Order: sequence, then structure tokens, then C-alpha cells
Amino acid sequence: MSSPTQIVTDQTRRELADNGATVLRGFFSPDQLRRARECFDYGVAHPANPRKVFEGTSDEHYNDYGNVANVEKYLEFIREVGLHDVVASLWDSEHVWFISEELFIKSGGRAGRSPWHQDTCIMSTNGPDLINVWISFETLPKKNSLEVVRASHLGPQFDGPAYVDPLDPTAPAWGAEYFPRLPDIEAERKQDPASWDIVSWDIEPGDVLLFHPHALHGGAPVTPDCPTRHTLTLRFCGDKQYYRPLPQIDGDYQMEFIGPNEPSLKPGDPYRSSAFHQMR
Repeated sequence: MSSPTQIVTDQTRRELADNGATVLRGFFSPDQLRRARECFDYGVAHPANPRKVFEGTSDEHYNDYGNVANVEKYLEFIREVGLHDVVASLWDSEHVWFISEELFIKSGGRAGRSPWHQDTCIMSTNGPDLINVWISFETLPKKNSLEVVRASHLGPQFDGPAYVDPLDPTAPAWGAEYFPRLPDIEAERKQDPASWDIVSWDIEPGDVLLFHPHALHGGAPVTPDCPTRHTLTLRFCGDKQYYRPLPQIDGDYQMEFIGPNEPSLKPGDPYRSSAFHQMR
């Protein structure tokens, strides 16, 4: 792999800062992509909390994340390819922490869109130095790729969705007294395709999609002409990310939290969770 300064350009940093998402073409060599797939397959074979999202519906798909028992597999791969240094160069951050992995499998050519959401709905931190590294192992036409609402990483925290009903993509996880309800983005796009400013890309194996976890993102369905998607997401944070406690209630949410509340911290304090793994 080339050095981070060769891989990450000023344009890359600008797109990520302004839009909340960008893509690095041909980021992984075939051998590095094979190693990433080995990590993915190991995670599927040794799951933590595997679940079928929207189980029993046509949108059913596989998801698992945050498997502490497997973390050394991911850390070894990250160090091997220098991904932590590349991430640091995106922010000019002295330090980088690995937060967690997430695994997705959609198959059968019929699992629909993932609902629009922000990962920060279940994270007790936010700030500019947060990123998801989204790695697909299949060729994805734009219509089957992830979509991101441009610059939404700079906007408000929305609520949910709760992932309880694919027919209700805005079902709240916490309640109106905590966060505003998600807008029904797809319904609005059907009425007016230009109502939301969306960015998305065709993806080839070896490409890497980078986006801020606070950005509204969703989509990536499978269809008869693109019937399967295996995706590994690796989450990182840097120096500029700050404590934002989650509501102290049992939310109507089907996933575990990514980074728990820290009672010793005040909102706005630098967030350095012991659950994260410092890489530099």
C-alpha cells in the first residue's frame, strides 16, 4: 500500500469534511482484499450476537458487530495494511482508536433497502474524528450501493429507526422527548426525487467507501441482477470526538450500544472509552 500522504489527498479530506462521505478507488490490492475477506468469514463463523434483521420478512438479512473475542483478527489486519495511519491522515489526528467491526450479508436477490439511519443514535460520542470504512466484496452498481445524505453529518441527531418493522422506516428508538423523529426520506424522494441531496457510488472490489457515522445513510438493497452483498465495516475515531450521553432509558432498539455511557464524564468531554482499542 502507498503511504497515507499518497492515498489521502486534499480533495479526499475536503469531500469527507464537507459531504460526510467519499470513496477511495482501488484502495486494497487483491491480496489485501483477500485478507479482509478472511476476517469477515472468521467473524461470521465465530459470531457474537448474530441476528436476522427484519426476520421473517422479504427484507431479512444478517448482521453482527462488536465481537470482542474476534478483535485481534481485525487489529492484525488493520496494522498489516496500515489502515489506522490512513484514517489518521484523513483528520490529521495524532491518535486513532478502533471502535468495532460490523458484518452484513444480504442474499437471495430480494432483501430491500436498509432504512435511513445514523449510527450515532446508539453511540455516546460524536465529533469530526469518526469514520466508517465500508468494504464490499462484490461489485455493486450505484442502485445497489450505500447512499448518504450529503452534509447530514453536520446536522441534528435523529431518532432511530428501531428496526422492528421494515414498513415503518422511521419508528423511533428513544422517543420524541430525546431526539426528533427521522424524516421519511424515501417517501419524500418518491414524491420529489430531488428533495434530498444524495451521494452514492458504483463500487468495485478493492474500493473503500468512507463516511461519518453521524451521516444519514441507508439503501444497498440486493436485486435479481445483484443478488448478494457481503460487507465489512470497520469503525474508527480520533482525537476530536466528544462525550454525548445516550438517554438513560431502555430504548426500543434491536442492537447493542456502540460505546457505553461514561458517568465520570461531562457532555463535551473528550471521549476515550475503555472499550475502544488505541492503535496510535
